[in-house]
Amino acid sequence: MRRPLCLLGLVYVAAVWLIIYGWTDKAAVCDALDKEQIVAAGYVDWKEYRLSRNTKTAVISLSDAVILKQSQVAVLEQFLSDSEPIPKRELLKFWKKNKTKLCRDEAVGIEGILCYMKEEELPEMGGLVMIQGSYRAFTHATNPGEFDAAQYYAILGRQGRMMDGRLLMGSAAYSAFQETMYRIREYLSLLLDVCYEEQDASVMKAMLLGEKGMLDTQLKELYQMNGIIHILAISGLHLSMIGMGCHKFFRFVRMPRVVDIILTIALMYCYGTMTGMGTSILRAYVMFVMHLLAEMIGRTYDLLTATTLAALVILLQQPLYLQHSGFLFSFGAVCGIGILLPAAQRNFFGDSRMEKAFLSGVVVSVATLPVYLGFYYEFPPYSVLLNLVVIPCMAFVLLGGLASLGAAACILSLGELTAYPVHLLLWFYEKCCLVCARMPGHIWSAGHPALWQILLFFGILFVLVVRNDRLPKLLFWQGMLCALFVFGVRMPGGLQITMVDVGQGDCIYLSEESGIRMLIDGGSSDKKEVAKYQIMPFLKYEGVSHLDAVVITHPDSDHINGVCDLLEETARTGRFAIDALYLPDVGERGRQEAYHELERLAGQAGVPVRYLGFGDRLQCGNVMLTCLHPEKGWDTEEINAYSTVLHLSYGDFTALFTGDLEDAGERRVEEIIRREGALQDITLLKVAHHGSKNSTGTAFLRETAPKIALISSGRDNRYGHPHVELLERLEKQECMIYRTQHSGAVTVRVRKDRVTVEEYLYGDVE
Repeated sequence: MRRPLCLLGLVYVAAVWLIIYGWTDKAAVCDALDKEQIVAAGYVDWKEYRLSRNTKTAVISLSDAVILKQSQVAVLEQFLSDSEPIPKRELLKFWKKNKTKLCRDEAVGIEGILCYMKEEELPEMGGLVMIQGSYRAFTHATNPGEFDAAQYYAILGRQGRMMDGRLLMGSAAYSAFQETMYRIREYLSLLLDVCYEEQDASVMKAMLLGEKGMLDTQLKELYQMNGIIHILAISGLHLSMIGMGCHKFFRFVRMPRVVDIILTIALMYCYGTMTGMGTSILRAYVMFVMHLLAEMIGRTYDLLTATTLAALVILLQQPLYLQHSGFLFSFGAVCGIGILLPAAQRNFFGDSRMEKAFLSGVVVSVATLPVYLGFYYEFPPYSVLLNLVVIPCMAFVLLGGLASLGAAACILSLGELTAYPVHLLLWFYEKCCLVCARMPGHIWSAGHPALWQILLFFGILFVLVVRNDRLPKLLFWQGMLCALFVFGVRMPGGLQITMVDVGQGDCIYLSEESGIRMLIDGGSSDKKEVAKYQIMPFLKYEGVSHLDAVVITHPDSDHINGVCDLLEETARTGRFAIDALYLPDVGERGRQEAYHELERLAGQAGVPVRYLGFGDRLQCGNVMLTCLHPEKGWDTEEINAYSTVLHLSYGDFTALFTGDLEDAGERRVEEIIRREGALQDITLLKVAHHGSKNSTGTAFLRETAPKIALISSGRDNRYGHPHVELLERLEKQECMIYRTQHSGAVTVRVRKDRVTVEEYLYGDVE
């Protein structure tokens, strides 16, 4: 049987995938120690500098770590401070024997910690150290589309982080090899700082040394938005250029083949260790080693077998890498080249070098499309053409970077001169990205792909690969297009109402299968950059690049600061189109500074501003929204009291959105509902003012009689929301109560006569 290792690898991957996606829970988070001063001990396995709070900060990664019991801190300190240096073997033996006894009971699951240090003096690599600081647990995502820090770092073997760390003690024994590689990296990093300007230096450090902590955030986002973020990761291109360069040099000087190959493999291992040996580096290294070994023993190198072996090496160490974007991108691209490209070449119409390069780019983009959509929820179509320019130039960038390092090691001024062509190429990259970002259709907002879409996509590709020699060329490419169009299909979903978890604030998303997409409020008082980290990722997850309306109930910061950022993003990049911004139609006393700021930002973004008052209606498809409050021109300084109240009707389903409605405003809405009998018996109530005891009174609940109540409030918020009195009133009304602080994002779906409530953290309830 051909490629038995590939079959074995496929079976193993399928089994791991079923376990991970079928039966395992999310990575455990240790909240019990959050914000507590702790002392942690462990081995230093990586150290670098990162931008933290806009400041250059030293970061140490501890592996095989424990959070020490208070009674054991002095014990370990005494052991490490003995006058006689402890041999490495004795140190390992002691740690293995006593690790469990030293660890706090509530921190047993923590074996990897990131330490953000106060001082810049760092311990040696591989040494056992004690560090004191404030513990912070990585948090899970509470919204669809939000970055799950706990899951991401769990894959990398890190379960927590320490802020303002201070080195207490370190062992004399350490890894001389790892420390030497680190010092070489730091030396090369200093040379790059001398040769290049700050932004270019940060890019070259990422490309050549694997240091991404100092990357310019805006440049990183620009590369990602245009689909060339992969050039910042050390991959097979780097190892093949450097490794094959060494290999050819050793052959040129007539070094014996065995010595040549062993020395080349050793040098590439040193380079991989120096740059962090990430998944793409380890994959490339294993494949590079197999290529050289095949040459040494006179066997044929098989790309797919080498890829399978590399995947098994990584997954046997950490099966959760099947959820890691870097792993999936790296192996997806190689599998596309090894499996899909030969089939595409047999059915391609052109034969020139440029056409073949274009075909390779298309195939890699197609093969990695599910990964791209699965992690970023959108795809830049121009990236295929952009990579035709970027990837061939990468050889010159890398060679130029290596040349500038070599020149600077001899004469610093010569290094600066040698770096200038690389500066021009990086400038060219940035300008190309900016041009693509301004072109129409530069982003395809497909949203998060469903499992059936991914399976159907790969099913079509499987048929095309297996049957490619029997299919007409035109039919083959039609099949490829069909596979791509799978991700553009959206199944009918009825009405969707999602209360996004923005902490202490409000953000409600409405969509309906006829095409309506809108937001009601968007802000938070306890989450920084809520638009960037919660609202916009959620919209991307839903495949939304266009909003029919954004309704502001009132201009409190916890309802608008995310919308302000969204308007600024629209003005800056045009990423999200907004048809209209709706503000409460109130008198001048109510139009305070924040109100006028919204009008100003909307004007800058080219978004029309409209005003909602009693009786106004918004008809969007099968959804009818009726404004019940405020009275047009109502003049009051109490902005909570004039909160816009919207009544939604969708067939027999009704909902009431109340902002921070209180006092006189609430009493007025009660009267309207009492007068209009058709407005009673509300299916869904968005509880006003985050569950304050001063809102949503007994009389109001009696008139509305809601069946489902949604409350948006932050975890451990300083206001004590939702108040016990309010929860008791809702329970007496026999409401089903959902709170974002417990459930994460809460989504209500209405399909015909069926209403389903989905809690992002807990599952579905009918």
